[in-house]
Amino acid sequence: MSLNYSLRTEDLIQPEIDCSLSAGSPKLSRQMSHNGFGSRWVVGYILLTFVVTITLEFLTPPEYILGYFYVIPILLANWFLQRRATILVTGLGVLLTLANLVFPRWTLHSTTAIVDRCITVTALVTVAYLGSRYREAEQQAARQQAQLQAQEALTRVREDFIATLTHDLKTPLLGAQQTLTFFHQGQFGPVTPEQHQVLALLQKSSQQQLSMVETLLTIFRNETQGLDLKLSTVDLDELCAESVTFISPLALSREIELVYEGVDHALVEGDPLQLRRVLSNLLSNALKHTPRQGRVTVRLLHEPEHRRILVEDTGSGLSHQDLKRVFERFYQSQSTRSVPGTGLGLYLSRQIVEAHGGEIWAACRPERGCTFGVRLPLRQAGKLGTGLSRGENG
Repeated sequence: MSLNYSLRTEDLIQPEIDCSLSAGSPKLSRQMSHNGFGSRWVVGYILLTFVVTITLEFLTPPEYILGYFYVIPILLANWFLQRRATILVTGLGVLLTLANLVFPRWTLHSTTAIVDRCITVTALVTVAYLGSRYREAEQQAARQQAQLQAQEALTRVREDFIATLTHDLKTPLLGAQQTLTFFHQGQFGPVTPEQHQVLALLQKSSQQQLSMVETLLTIFRNETQGLDLKLSTVDLDELCAESVTFISPLALSREIELVYEGVDHALVEGDPLQLRRVLSNLLSNALKHTPRQGRVTVRLLHEPEHRRILVEDTGSGLSHQDLKRVFERFYQSQSTRSVPGTGLGLYLSRQIVEAHGGEIWAACRPERGCTFGVRLPLRQAGKLGTGLSRGENG
């Protein structure tokens, strides 16, 4: 019997990029390529193994099963060559193992020999299948690792860019803000009422930009250096009342009813400056997303070991997907893209609350709007977040 088949080496050679991520052994594959033992040598070794195994198989009785040697070319093909090459090598090994039952003697041998050959064929197919699955798993792991490395590199580039950009922007913005103040005060000459209005708008815009830069710098410092908390005893009732009073002019200008429901002796251990920033962010967020004639309610509640702050609005609410991501950095809901904002206020609030050992969350109200909640422990001992430092008590 003669076996006629043609196989181009180029069809079997695994492309170099796949070889670097091949399943069987990526490091071994790269090492063999580095040592000059390339894919063509692999094909040659497979062909040599086939020739030797075929010769031994057809020169010995069928009871002597040497087809297990086909496992070697199957594994080599799976490690270094393309998938179709593995299928071809496996099929050829199976065919040659069964062919030895009738060739070269042209007679069918004992049942035992047939069973043994079938077991050998099953073993070859199993090895090829498991090798293929292992290769796919390794390739998937390599792709995931490459994606993680790319994401980490992108994160580092973005953080470096933000740090450099905010630092370089802050100085000219401060200079522009001061210059506008001098103009508004008439230090460069008389200013007409119309010019006063334009200057007021420019000052407001400049202040918003400066506030955004300050927020970016604060977030960057928190992530790189940790949040330094200046702990003291804080009366949350007083803090909430001050925050509501401070932002009430904005609520009045938008015809939004702003209500505060407090409780007495709501004392916690925390940083008053940072907690005031959290309240300011939550109130500003609620007012931005509440329509005219709407209502924003701030509630302060007692719990056995915590104090809870709820900020409720009557806005359009958030989807389930938005609720899961609303505290992520730079995240803005698709339904609120038209509302001015950077997507940093809630992220910064989460940093501050978690640094206090607390919890912050968002939920949709049954009737309309959203509720943003903050739960703070009464004491901070042993509850500061990882990488965050404790300042001097004030």
